[in-house]
Formats: sequence, C-alpha cells, structure tokens
Amino acid sequence: MNNKTKNKKINKNVAKFIMQILIIAFAGLLGGTAFKTFFESVGIIPTGISGFSLVVHNLFLMGDINIPTSVIYLVINVILFAVALKVFGWKFLILSGVGIGCYTLSMQFGAIPGLADVENADLLLYCIVGGMIMGLTIGLALRYGGSTGGSDVLGALINKFFPAIKTGYCLLGINAVVIVLSVISTGSLYIGLYALIMTIISSMATNLVLDDSKRVVSFYIICDKDKEVAEAILNKFHRGVTKIDAEGMFSHKEKAMLLSLIPKGQAHEMKKLIKEIDENAFVFSSAVSETLGDGNFMMEASIFKHKVTNAKNILKTKNKYSIKTKVTKEKILKRKKKYLCYKKSE
Repeated sequence: MNNKTKNKKINKNVAKFIMQILIIAFAGLLGGTAFKTFFESVGIIPTGISGFSLVVHNLFLMGDINIPTSVIYLVINVILFAVALKVFGWKFLILSGVGIGCYTLSMQFGAIPGLADVENADLLLYCIVGGMIMGLTIGLALRYGGSTGGSDVLGALINKFFPAIKTGYCLLGINAVVIVLSVISTGSLYIGLYALIMTIISSMATNLVLDDSKRVVSFYIICDKDKEVAEAILNKFHRGVTKIDAEGMFSHKEKAMLLSLIPKGQAHEMKKLIKEIDENAFVFSSAVSETLGDGNFMMEASIFKHKVTNAKNILKTKNKYSIKTKVTKEKILKRKKKYLCYKKSE
C-alpha cells in the first residue's frame, strides 16, 4: 500500500469518526431536550438512569437540597465509565462521552418554551411523544457506535461480569427498580404507570432503529468481471461471495453469477462498487427475512481468515514454549536439590 492510498484511507476513517461524533452529539442533545421538556418539567419520572437521577433529585429536594438532575446523572455516568474503562474500547468511550456530555447539557438547559408547561400538559401525550424521541435517540447513538449513557452501559457492565444475566434482563430489572422508586418517592401509582408506558414506547422506537440497521439484502450479480467484483466485495465489505455458474437461455453464453449478503445500510455502496468495476453487470437484490446455519461459508474467503489462523498458531507456539520452559525449570530445581542433599551427606 503506497503513501497516497494509506493517507486516503486514514482521511476516510477520520471523516467517518467525525461524522459519528456529530450524529451522537445530536442524539444526546435531542434526548436530553426530550427528558427536560416531556418528563422533568411536568413531573413524570422516566425509566433508566435519567429517571433514577430524577428520583434522587426529588429526594434531595425534600430535604431542601437542590442538586440539578443533570449533575446527578453526570456523576453516576462518570462512576460507570470509570469501571467501563477496562471493559469497553476507547472508541466507544469517546463516542459515549460525547453523547453523555451533550445529553447532560440539554438536560439542564434544553427545555422547549411553551411545551414545558405543567398546567396545560397532557401527561399521556407527553409520555408517548417523549418516549418515542428518547427511544429514537438511544437507538441512533447505539447504531453509530456510541451511547447517551445510563442503563445501557450499566446493563452491558453487569452482563460482562455476570454473563448468565443477559443485557436485556439487566435493563428490565433497572427499569423495574426505577418504576418502584418513582411510585414510592411520589406516592402516586399514576407516575409509575406513565413510566411503564414510556418504557414500552421507548423500547419499540429503539428496536425500530437498531433492527433496520441489522437487516440484510441479498445481491445477485451477473457479470463478466466476476473475479474483480468478488475481490472488491471481500476487501471492502469483508463479506463472503458465492459463485454460481449460469447460462443465458437466449444467447446460450456462459456467465458467472455472484451471490453475496450485505447489510441494508451498505446497499448503496454495493451498487456503486459494482458499477465502477463492470458497467454492463446485471444486478438484482431482495430483502432477506431469515438465514439458517452457522454462516461459516461466508468466512471461507474472508481476509481475516489467515489472520485468525496465524494468531491461533502463535498462541499455540507460545503455550508450548511456556510449557517447555516450566518443565526445564522444574528439572533444574530438582537437580539443584539433589546436588545439595548429596553435599550435605558428604
């Protein structure tokens, strides 16, 4: 790889990372604004760490101590991140740090004038709209490799240290605790029911964003430059390609048909890539509703296969070497003991 290609790749990665930061920052600002406008300002306690922070804020307020909810939320997330430093990668932590910072900022100053009105607020409508916005922002942040902080990070940490407890169950448990605390702290069952409605709507909105990103499209490519197209797909998308021998029944010419499964988000790039290599290629695609099997066939031609194999071989070699070293050391110690015993007997 020459310097020009290397610099181009670095610039592309930097641009992608900056785009991720901007999207997650937007998600954080929008989520915090939704929390301030649709929940805190009208007295509804949502679920998650933001809701728990509001419960703590209300408890302090009973003792005439006014600590902003945003400060409590920030402190809790700083503690979570101190633990998460050893668990998650630096990239996730940077992106999540941006999301949490923006979320905390808009929690404090993001109330929309006119909507943050306690007297004229329709609480059910606020739960539905606020839950939708918060769910979409959480899904958006997670889809682009970050987070706005809170229960998703805590759930992932619990799952890391206790693998038997799934992340989904962790989040469910956290939300249940917050709902119970909100009922106890406010003395109103209606607040807990509103929180429950908000949780269901928020979860549905989050899944809508995340499930769409997980959808797969199957591409069928009939072309003359099958080797070039297949190699480009392997290098760019790291996806397996299957070659199928085909024959045109009108022209009776033999053709190569390639089959590859690509995430829906990369479908546009796939079309562009094929067109650049072979303008005369005939391409059609369809949404994949289900896949069965372990998918090993997709990894057979992957560029990572040899890297994984080499890594395994290196580890085996190191283990063998360490075992041999231990055995050698034990033999030397035994010989020394025998020699010392022999000297003493003399």
